[in-house]
Amino acid sequence: MAVVTGIDVLGIQKYVFASNRLGDVLAASWMVDHVMKREADSLLQWGMTDARVLLAAGGNAIIEFENLVDARAWTGRYTRWLQGEAPGLEVVMAHRPYDGRSLAWGLKALAVDLARAKLERHPSAPQFGLSVTAACSMTGLPASSLDRHDHVPISRHIETLRQDDVQRRAKERWNGYLPERLDQAQGWHAEFPLEFDRMGRSRGETSLVGVVHVDANGVGKATKGWLDRCLGDDQIRTEFREWSRAIDELGEHVLRAMIRRAASCIVEEENERGKKMCVVRGTPHDAGFHLRGETSEGSGKVLLPLRPILLGGDDLTFACDGRIALDLAIAALREFETHQIAHLGENGGERTLTACAGVALVKAHAPFHRSYDLAENLCTSAKRARLDSNQRMQTETGCWLDWHVGSTRPADTVEDVRRREYQRGNLTMRPYPLTRFDGREQSWDWLDTDLLGPGNTQETAERGFRGAACWAGSRSRVKRLGALVPTGSGGIARQVEAWNAIEDGVQLPAGLPDDGFIGQQTPVLDAIEVLDIHVRLEPDPRVPGAVVREEDSR
Repeated sequence: MAVVTGIDVLGIQKYVFASNRLGDVLAASWMVDHVMKREADSLLQWGMTDARVLLAAGGNAIIEFENLVDARAWTGRYTRWLQGEAPGLEVVMAHRPYDGRSLAWGLKALAVDLARAKLERHPSAPQFGLSVTAACSMTGLPASSLDRHDHVPISRHIETLRQDDVQRRAKERWNGYLPERLDQAQGWHAEFPLEFDRMGRSRGETSLVGVVHVDANGVGKATKGWLDRCLGDDQIRTEFREWSRAIDELGEHVLRAMIRRAASCIVEEENERGKKMCVVRGTPHDAGFHLRGETSEGSGKVLLPLRPILLGGDDLTFACDGRIALDLAIAALREFETHQIAHLGENGGERTLTACAGVALVKAHAPFHRSYDLAENLCTSAKRARLDSNQRMQTETGCWLDWHVGSTRPADTVEDVRRREYQRGNLTMRPYPLTRFDGREQSWDWLDTDLLGPGNTQETAERGFRGAACWAGSRSRVKRLGALVPTGSGGIARQVEAWNAIEDGVQLPAGLPDDGFIGQQTPVLDAIEVLDIHVRLEPDPRVPGAVVREEDSR
C-alpha cells in the first residue's frame, strides 16, 4: 500500500531565536536547514533515496514509501536521530496511504492530516531540572554544562549549537553567497559580520538594525491549483521536484542579488587622518557610512552591512544596517518579479511570484526574537493589505511593503501599534504597494521618488523633502510639519498658509493637498519617519555583477 509521509518542523522561530547571540541564531538556523536536507547525513539515511523525497525545504518534507510499515520504521529512526542531533527541535508527522487513489489525492489528504496533527498533538512535557538549580543564561531552561569561553550555565540546546563543528558548518553555509572580490585592483574580500555592532554601525550615533522578513505570495493556492490539474502520478513526481527546486533556487537568487547590490556600493575613501576606509555609497550623497574591516592593515577583509539569517524556499530573513534595510527589502521584492516558476501558472505554464516584506527598524541590542516577530507581523500586515486590494481591484496588485521604526511591547500586534501611535491608523498609509496600479497613485515608488525625493523629474527633484526647494534647507520646518500631523488636516493647512505669507511657493511635495491628507489618511509621517534613516544605495556599474536598476539612476 503506497504511503506519503509529511514532516513539519514546529516552532522554528522559537528554536532559532532562543538566544540573543547572533552566533547561536546562525547555528540554529543552519540546524533547521540541516535536518531537512537531501543529504546522506540527514534525510537520506536508513535506506532512503533522493528519488523518494518529493519535497525537502523550509522546515517541511514529503517522502514516499511502499507501505505503512516501512514509513513508520524510517520515521522512528529519524525522530530518534533528530532528538540527539537537534535537542529542543520538535516535528509533527503524518502518514497517508493512498492505494487505489492518485498521488494528488494523497498529497491533498496529507496536508489535512498534518494540520490536524498539529492541533491534536500532545505537547512534550519532560521533567526538566531534577536536582539541577542553575538555569541557562540564554533560554532559562535547566543548565546541562558551562560554556567553554564565558563559563556561564547553558542548556543542552545551546550546548549543541556551540559545538565547533556546528559553528563551522553554520558559517560555511553562507560563504557561497559572498562576492569573490569587491575590487579587483585592491583585492578586497567580503565577510558577513558575526556581531550586530560590526554591521556598519556609526560611532557616536543611535544606530538601528533592520530585521527584514520576505515571503512569497500565493504559493499554497498555486500548489492546490497545480494538484487539481495533474493527471498522473509520474507527472506529479516530476513536476513537484522541478517547481519545488525552482522555488529554492528563487530564494537563493534573491539573496545573491541583495548581497551583490550591497557589495557593489562599497568604495574606498580616506578619512581625515589619511586612513583608508570602506564606505557604502548612497543618496543623499552625504548619507554614506563607513564599514568595519581591515583594509588598511593589508588583510583586505571587509565586513558587509548585512547578514542572512533564514532561507527556506520562498521565505527569507536577514539583518542589516538599518539605513539600507528598506532599500534591500525593495531589491528583494523586485528580484522576485524577475523569475518565473514552471508548472504553477493557471494553465500549467510559468508563473511569476510576487512577495511581501516586513521591515523592523530597531536598536542594535533589542531582543532579537521580538524584532523578528515584529518583522514577520509586518509582512503579514502587507499580505492582508495586498489581498484586500486584489479583491477590491479584481486584479493582481504585485508586491507590498510594511515597516515600523522602534521596538514594540511584548505581545503587541501591528494593529495595536498603529492604533496607539497613529490614532487608529489614519496618520499612516502603510502598508504600501511596491509600484503604482490602477486606482492607487500612492506606492513605495511614489513615496521614495516624489515625496522624499530627489525624484526623476526636475519638479519632483526640487519639491521633495530632500529636494532643493522649501524643505531641504530647513530641517526645523520639516520637523514642525511632522509635529502638526496629529492635530489633523486643519493644523497642517494653517501652517502651510502661514509659511506662504512669509515665503511664496511653499507646497507639500508629491502633489499632496495643503492639508497633507488623502481621504482620511496621510503619508506625511511615513516619509518624515524614514527621511533621515533611509539610504538609497548607489551601485557602481563597474563592479562585476552589480545589480543596477532603472530607478537607481534617478
